[in-house]
Amino acid sequence: MLQTFKSNLLKEAQLVFARYGVTRLSESELIEALHVAPATFYGMFRDKNDLVVQAMAYDLERQKQEHQELFANFSTPVERLLAVYAHGFNEINKVTGSTLLEIQHLHPKAWTMMQDHLKNYGFLMLRDLIQEGVLHQQLRHDIDIELVTKILMQMLNMALDHELFPPDQYTRAEVMRSGFFYYIRGLCTDSGLRLVSQHFAKL
Repeated sequence: MLQTFKSNLLKEAQLVFARYGVTRLSESELIEALHVAPATFYGMFRDKNDLVVQAMAYDLERQKQEHQELFANFSTPVERLLAVYAHGFNEINKVTGSTLLEIQHLHPKAWTMMQDHLKNYGFLMLRDLIQEGVLHQQLRHDIDIELVTKILMQMLNMALDHELFPPDQYTRAEVMRSGFFYYIRGLCTDSGLRLVSQHFAKL
């Protein structure tokens, strides 16, 4: 029961951070926004920074679980690659650039946790999916898997740059199609291309 309450509190904290950012609310204002008594808050978290760290850990674990759910819905490597990439796009798109900067400069432990997740989980997952795509003859056999993985990681960051692609000028589907889609097309074999085309036709 206590763990469920804490999980719900971490979910609520993520919504508060998404709405106000990390720095806008003081520790006391944050406690009030979470609708908990100070004694309850400090029984679970040392301070605001500890909440940010725990909320980050909870969110990263949630994303891992959602990836497994995606894999259960798609049977081929290239479809899984597309689904994971779209999922990542949507997740990062929930967070403003200013919030990321706040976490980077004011909550370094949470920032390091996120970077380690991208490096040790996200990168390896994409690399494995690309490798499987090559083995299943859905992606070209002559590609440099490590390099392609790095490019895809950076393309995701670039696509989410609102200065490059203002949301009022470009939709998510347009950015995904013009960037990621056409790059993936060039990596695909004929069988992989058919799967990719079917997927992006739904955008």
